[in-house]
Amino acid sequence: MVFAAAPSWRRSAVLAVGTAALVAIVAGALLLAKTGSSPRTATLDTMPVGTAAVTPCCRLSPVLTRDAEQAVVSIETAGSRTAGCGVVVADGLVATTEAALGGSRTARIVAATGRLLQGQVLATDHDSGVVLLRLSAPLPVAKMDIGDRLGSGAPALAVAMRPVSGRRPPRAIWTSATVVAVGKPPPGAPPTSMAQITVRGASVPVMPGEPLLDRRGRVLGILDAANGTERSFLPMPLVVGVSSDLETMGKVRHGWLGVTDTTIEGGTGAEILWVDPHGAAARALRPGDVIVRVDGWRVHSAADLRSMLYVMAPGTHVSVEAMRATHVIRAVVELAPSP
Repeated sequence: MVFAAAPSWRRSAVLAVGTAALVAIVAGALLLAKTGSSPRTATLDTMPVGTAAVTPCCRLSPVLTRDAEQAVVSIETAGSRTAGCGVVVADGLVATTEAALGGSRTARIVAATGRLLQGQVLATDHDSGVVLLRLSAPLPVAKMDIGDRLGSGAPALAVAMRPVSGRRPPRAIWTSATVVAVGKPPPGAPPTSMAQITVRGASVPVMPGEPLLDRRGRVLGILDAANGTERSFLPMPLVVGVSSDLETMGKVRHGWLGVTDTTIEGGTGAEILWVDPHGAAARALRPGDVIVRVDGWRVHSAADLRSMLYVMAPGTHVSVEAMRATHVIRAVVELAPSP
């Protein structure tokens, strides 16, 4: 199974033609012109599954909307009408969260086209809450952002696929959001929580596993927690890394620096409190050092560092950059197995 390539810590994407179709074609052409996208020839094959996403913060062309919606599925479990959503992360594989399945090992998967498939839990990672489902047939793989980092204040969109009566295709519900935190756990979360992308937007019903997207239609994360107008998403680097390990090994292997750390109050980075004298970082780091980058990627918090190392296998060599008082310390460390 091939997952999207990523930097080291990101390893382990016949309708009847009537009045409605004509209106959709005209609307799509107008939206494409407004967004500056290169228009395609309007055919039945290139029209979006649903309607173009136009929200207060962002606008997606019909082509981008179609691509995004086709890679998002509705998940229904026994006795539950639409428990949640999931994202197609590889050929025949959907990533979602434990909350979307409620402990069920099987689910009915509804694609954006209305196609019905069966989903079987392949493996679950309880620490991150990510569940990997194998589909009875392949679906288009999502376009994912597994490299760039968002900043506070950036616009984003969330989409949930909600069913409608009968056997018609599900309805895509798009909402606007603004990023308020990146690389930190949700407010009030336990210290061992994973770093997430927290956004603030309209207070609307949420669905576990629903994706967060940027203005280019790339999936940034999947919903893990919600509190009022704030929603927290597991970032796709973590989701893809966990999914890759679950698919190949059935579990996630964790690398370990051999330190305990804490988040810098009012700043960014992970301050080291203790170093295992026999651990991986014993010769490179000391208490008081503040880790600010791993493999060139900025470390926002202790939770961010934990999330990075979470999907890095023992034996992986990582470049660590830390501040020691006013000096920059750089070292290459071979990760040890987690205790």
